[in-house]
Amino acid sequence: MPYKTISVVITDSAADLDALVTAHTIASRLDAHLDVHCVGIDPARYDPMPGGTSAIMVETGLAEARARAESLEKWALEHLPGEKGALSTQAVVIPQMGLDTLVARLARYSDLIVASKPYGKNRGPLQVNVLEAELFGTGAPVLVVPETGPVGVEPFKRVAIAWNESSESFAAIRVAIPILAAADQVDIVMIDPPSHSPERSDPGGAICMMLSRHGIRAEVSILARTMPRVSDVMMRFATEHGCDLIVMGAYGHSRFRESILGGATRDLLERTEVPLLMSH
Repeated sequence: MPYKTISVVITDSAADLDALVTAHTIASRLDAHLDVHCVGIDPARYDPMPGGTSAIMVETGLAEARARAESLEKWALEHLPGEKGALSTQAVVIPQMGLDTLVARLARYSDLIVASKPYGKNRGPLQVNVLEAELFGTGAPVLVVPETGPVGVEPFKRVAIAWNESSESFAAIRVAIPILAAADQVDIVMIDPPSHSPERSDPGGAICMMLSRHGIRAEVSILARTMPRVSDVMMRFATEHGCDLIVMGAYGHSRFRESILGGATRDLLERTEVPLLMSH
C-alpha cells in the first residue's frame, strides 16, 4: 500500500525543522497529503484546587500553550519550501498529563509519520514522549530523521533491515514494503540468530521469499555480535555498506501505561546518523 497520508508532530522549532522539511519532501514526491500538527503543551494539572490564584494559574498556562501552538503553526507554514501541495496544519493544545494518548490520536490515521531523533542537541523528554506515543500508540511506521539533515528528496537506495524473527521486526518490514520496493538494494541483517530457531537451517530465507513476491530482492548477512551492543554492530554494517536507511522493530516496556523504549531501540535512537524506519 502506498503512503498517501504523511504526518509530522511539531513541538519545537529548533528540534523539528529537519522532520518538517523531510515530511514535506516525501509527501511532495509521493503526491501524498501532509498533516502538520503543531502542539503546545499545557503544563497544568486539572485537579480540584482552591479558587482564586489557582484558577488564574490554570488559565495562564492554557493561554500560553495556545499561543505556543499558534506560533508553531505560523513557523511551520513559513518554513515549508516551495509549493505547499496537499497540506493541512492545525494548532493543538495538549495537557501534559494526556500527551501520549492525544498525540497518538492526532497521528493514528497516517500511513507514515516523520519524527525528529529524540536525543541530541535541542532535544529533551518532550521529543522522547512524542516519539513513544507515535511508535506505541498508532501502529503506523515512523521515519526518524537524524541530526545530519533532511532526507527524502530521492527514494532510499540501500536499506538495511534489522531482522531477528520477532513480531516487531516483521511488522516493520511489512509497513516498509513501499520503501523497500523502490530501493536499489535491500540487506537483511541478522546478528547472532538463535540456534533453536525454526528457521535455523535457512536463516532469513522465509522473509526473503515474502519480499521476493513483492519484487524485492534481498540478501541476507549473518553477523556475530563482536561489539558490546547489538546497535553498534548494526550501525557498523550500515556505515561500511553505505546504507541510507535502517528498518527495525521498536521495542518497549510498559510501566504504568507509559511506554519506555527498550535497550536496543534507545541505543540506535541515541547514536544513529542514518534515518530509521521503525514500527511496533
